[in-house]
Amino acid sequence: MVNRYVAEQVFSYFGLVLWSFQLAPQVWKSYRRKSTDGVSPWTMLIWAISGALLGNYNVGLNVAIPLQIQPQLFTFIAIICLAQELHYSFKWSVLRSWLAFVITVLLAGGFEAGMVFAFRAAQDNGVDKAITFFGVIPVITILIGFAPQYYTIFRDLKVEGISHVFLAMDFFGSIFSFIALAFRDKMDVLSLVNYAGIAVFDAGILILYYVFKWYNGNEGGRRKKGDISDVETQCPEKETEDKKISPDDSTSTT
Repeated sequence: MVNRYVAEQVFSYFGLVLWSFQLAPQVWKSYRRKSTDGVSPWTMLIWAISGALLGNYNVGLNVAIPLQIQPQLFTFIAIICLAQELHYSFKWSVLRSWLAFVITVLLAGGFEAGMVFAFRAAQDNGVDKAITFFGVIPVITILIGFAPQYYTIFRDLKVEGISHVFLAMDFFGSIFSFIALAFRDKMDVLSLVNYAGIAVFDAGILILYYVFKWYNGNEGGRRKKGDISDVETQCPEKETEDKKISPDDSTSTT
């Protein structure tokens, strides 16, 4: 018989490793492309805030050390992605982008530290609703973070610049964490919604990549051909009008 505790820990750590470094492939892809076109800066900003909020919650609860480190790594790499946005999309200089990165990291650290004091104050005073609030906010923000990215996709009618390796790591990280929940004695509904939501949104972006790739190669291609044919049909009409001008008319104008 499978030891439920061991199985839960194994799947949790698989998910933990994937969720610690899932944004690293995105950093590498943007660096290689020297562009962040198609990647929403608002998504990265919201995710950086979400990681700081989750870090506060995990540190406040004094959970296992790896679970305290994971949100810090996630936030750190999300801020790197944000700095790349400033450099590649907003045309900030390398020095200015690095300076923004350092300042943002310090602000995130200070914000998280302050939130930890607030969390522990709520614990000491037995304010359970406040503790629940600190746990719900990271889940809401990380899911909301997908909204600007989806807006960018539907605005441009294509999925561009997003690392498929990042999507795969994020997706399987949520799946492993979801499976780990099945081995718990008590189901955590909040975590269930979080893991399921992330998996659905990741899969949705990957599906949209192929949908818009097909659309732009078929419907979009036909529309472009139609525009070209319209121009070509207008040109002969102009030529016939030019031919109607007689030599006398042309000499009279000179």
